[in-house]
This record gives sequence, structure tokens and C-alpha cells, in this order.
Amino acid sequence: MSLAEKITPLCAWGTSRAVRIPKDVCESLGIDVGRRLFMKLGHDERGSFVIIRPEPEAHRVVANVPYLSMGELFAGYSDSKQPTECDWGEDVGDEVVE
Repeated sequence: MSLAEKITPLCAWGTSRAVRIPKDVCESLGIDVGRRLFMKLGHDERGSFVIIRPEPEAHRVVANVPYLSMGELFAGYSDSKQPTECDWGEDVGDEVVE
């Protein structure tokens, strides 16, 4: 059985149920005790299943995406599709901005 194929028992933990994740699986995922996990339930032709993934860390960069200005982002679009400012009418009250 490969690292991607593990069988583990479902255990009781108080009134909840728990699955133990083997240490080698945690090491291969780069997760440790205390790491939050995202869980999603699903169904397909073989029955119900659970997907468990490490929750992305707040400081972790998910993708290296370069900054693009609005001009660069909409370059190549025709003038009729260029973004413009919306006219919300005259300023009123204390929210007037000079």
C-alpha cells in the first residue's frame, strides 16, 4: 500500500469521532499537530467521501502573481469595453470629498 493509500480506523473521541493521520502522511503534507484542516463532504457513484486538506496559512503565498495596473489589465480591449468611473450624482451631506 502506498503513502497515498492508507487504511485507518474510525475511533471515538468523547461524543465525536476521530481519524488518526499517520506521521509519515503528516510529514509528506508538511503539517503538524495544531494545524487547522479543511474538511469537505461529497458523494459520487462509489458512495460518500470526505476530503481533508491543510487550511492555507494566512501568511503563505499561494501564487506568485505579478501586479498589473488597470491599463495593463485591460490592454487590448476595445474602447467600448474600457472601464470608466460611475456617475453617482451630486455629492450631498458630510460625505462630500474635495
